[in-house]
Amino acid sequence: MVVEMNRIELIKKLYEDEKWSISELSRRFGHDRKTIRKYVEGANVKYSRDEDWKNPVKDQIMPLIEKWYAEDLKGPRKQRRTAKRMYDLLKSEYGFSCGYSTVKTALAGLRGSNREVFVPRNHKPGEYLEFDFGYAKIRINGVLTQVAMHCFQLTYSNDIFVYCSIRETQEEIFESHKRAFMHFGGITKAVRYDNLRQVVKKVLQGSRREEQAAFRTFREQMGFEAEFCEVRKGWQKGDVEGCVGYARRNYLSPIPEVKDLDELNEGFKEWCLSLRKTRIVFGTQETVGAFFQMEQVEFLELAGSLPEVGKRRIGTVNHYALVCVEKVYYSVPTEHAYKKVDVLITTKEVVISTKEKEIARHKRCFEKGRQIFDPVHYLPLFIKKPYAILNSKPLIELPRTFHLFFERAYQKGYATVQDCVQVLSLLKANSVNDLVVALELAMTYQTYYFDGVKNILTQLKSGNEVHKKLSRIEDPDGKLRAEIPQVDLTRYDKLISEEIL
Repeated sequence: MVVEMNRIELIKKLYEDEKWSISELSRRFGHDRKTIRKYVEGANVKYSRDEDWKNPVKDQIMPLIEKWYAEDLKGPRKQRRTAKRMYDLLKSEYGFSCGYSTVKTALAGLRGSNREVFVPRNHKPGEYLEFDFGYAKIRINGVLTQVAMHCFQLTYSNDIFVYCSIRETQEEIFESHKRAFMHFGGITKAVRYDNLRQVVKKVLQGSRREEQAAFRTFREQMGFEAEFCEVRKGWQKGDVEGCVGYARRNYLSPIPEVKDLDELNEGFKEWCLSLRKTRIVFGTQETVGAFFQMEQVEFLELAGSLPEVGKRRIGTVNHYALVCVEKVYYSVPTEHAYKKVDVLITTKEVVISTKEKEIARHKRCFEKGRQIFDPVHYLPLFIKKPYAILNSKPLIELPRTFHLFFERAYQKGYATVQDCVQVLSLLKANSVNDLVVALELAMTYQTYYFDGVKNILTQLKSGNEVHKKLSRIEDPDGKLRAEIPQVDLTRYDKLISEEIL
């Protein structure tokens, strides 16, 4: 150590002005006489240790610690001996009476000498977006559920985005990327990943990767490059590694309760936007929002409307006009039976097309072996085979009102059977719920013909009352009389002018 300057000046003053001797100054200040002499002659002496502190206990246990540490480096990272474990082994198996701090200091020295040293990276605006998975527990309608957190962080501005899903499938990853790009208002030049299986098919030599075909198609569709960390070196995307824990601690603590994932993701989106005003970029006095504005101008521009994203497959339509998609069967129009079709599997829907023309769209089902039908797809068959309506699978999931209407209509004869097929065609332009109401009213009026059902449906959708109740009026003498409502003839003119399908 260096002696403080005010003390040196005091020694010199006492020696020169007060005539203190070298011996007296040495005794009073606790320094060697040679050191005092150098001070009074104007020199400054620095303290230096000629040899290291002696630590005989550490010297005894060090060979064992070095051996254990070398063995652990060759084994699983998460099963290496800790300093506490080494301390217990030294005491129980080798009889050393060392202190825990001695073992901890010795092991820390070894770890420090073997740890990798990193060069800080200078990221440019709009250059990199980092992606990582995390996990958390939430309550959906009271049920504790684990969700996968898709976390994104821009390396320049540190702006973040979080999306949650139940599954970790490719289509969920594509959906989270699409939402992230929409949140940031653009696409970075590259996205950095670790080697997750949904993205990487095979790790090749060095930084080269064989990407999953679906991911490569998605990446080319969006127009960004992919960069991958070395195997088991997730810290190479260290910005987003911290984002996972930050979101979990600050938004998901305590455990939130939501009605569905859409509510959770909307909340996450608003929270991420609010952080632009409050978070400060490390090493600066500027907010994340200020840096984000500078970064946003460097993004690749988004198209007017981003396309639907998901996994793409080629399917074959069987003799029941069904396509098998991940062990679930979805219907298509019967004219496409025995043909090849293109299938897009999104997070919530299955979209089936041919020659880029959409022919069917279904809500996605995850129940293996299930058959999902759209009754409209089978209308051409029902025209040829009208009596198949009563026991056909495509109509099983329609409300009971449909089946009751068809049964009563079929009892009336062949003419009404043909009308049932036409009634079913009304599903092309009307919802199931609207048609249910129309069928219930039609049965009330004993109307089982297409024209009658269509007229009722038209009046319902136009907002006109289908019928008016008779008003009951009590005379002063106690007698009841009925008031018949006026008939609005223009309503019937309108119905007559309607084009019959």
